[in-house]
Amino acid sequence: MQMSALLSKLALFVIVMLIGMFGAKKKLLKADFNRGLTWLVINVFLVASIFTSVISMDASSLTAQEFGRIMLFQCGAYVLIYVISAIVVHILPVDKEKAPQLELLMSSVNTLFVTLPVVETVYGAKGAFIVALGCIPFNVILFTYGIARLRGSAEGGFRLRDILSTPLVATVAATLLFLLRVPVPSAVRGILSSISAATVPLSMLLVGSSLGNVQFKKAIRDKNMLFLIAERFLLAPIIMFFVMKLCGADEMLRNIMVITAATPSAILVTALSLQNGRDGEFPSEGILLTTVLSMITLPITFYLLLL
Repeated sequence: MQMSALLSKLALFVIVMLIGMFGAKKKLLKADFNRGLTWLVINVFLVASIFTSVISMDASSLTAQEFGRIMLFQCGAYVLIYVISAIVVHILPVDKEKAPQLELLMSSVNTLFVTLPVVETVYGAKGAFIVALGCIPFNVILFTYGIARLRGSAEGGFRLRDILSTPLVATVAATLLFLLRVPVPSAVRGILSSISAATVPLSMLLVGSSLGNVQFKKAIRDKNMLFLIAERFLLAPIIMFFVMKLCGADEMLRNIMVITAATPSAILVTALSLQNGRDGEFPSEGILLTTVLSMITLPITFYLLLL
């Protein structure tokens, strides 16, 4: 049943993403549309999904000790992904100019647009809540170390407001609601649930429209992309599996972190590259390649986890 639900969800991803790519190629979905939809997805629909994942949970299903344990594993897991990426970029013969972006493509996973809906399909509200909690370490590392890598040593540093993204604030607020056992009226629950239902199709439409003009053939000819694929879909998930098992993570948490490690690169890498004076074509190619391949690799990864 889990595998069937997962395949159905991934099929939806592919169909809607292809619609977005078709719309971009036909000039039906333009840059202004992408900017507006990006704002709506991040600030409205994803926020609704995060709150829905929390208020749908039974308050007794997660103790304070379990919450602390989950946060500890989440922080350790994201640090591990960045360490793996930094080592790979350092030891392999990657293009030096592309090294910071390649490292970010390897370490910044598409948690909210891909991991959260996939995990929610398989593990329900509790799984989605665990993924949402990962917004905290994800944003802190991305907007500190990640931006510093893109800017280079000459322009290093970060601003506190960079970390305070809307999904992160929503995650913290939803977590407080959960921990304080604040009752949420049924009418509010219904509204949030209805809004959050649009998150997956709109997210994948955004992915497709954002990557519609990227050349797939050019991407697969770049040797750096081979390093990215090997790290994202083989090395990182395998290391994550054994580290989580060695550290004593329970099966659900271990599987969620392995799925996170096997998730395609975050769309945000392109935007951050452009904001920090780097070319956006290379990261866009990496995002397209990993997103397309993840439709094949994610079911395989999950099948292996269920064995």
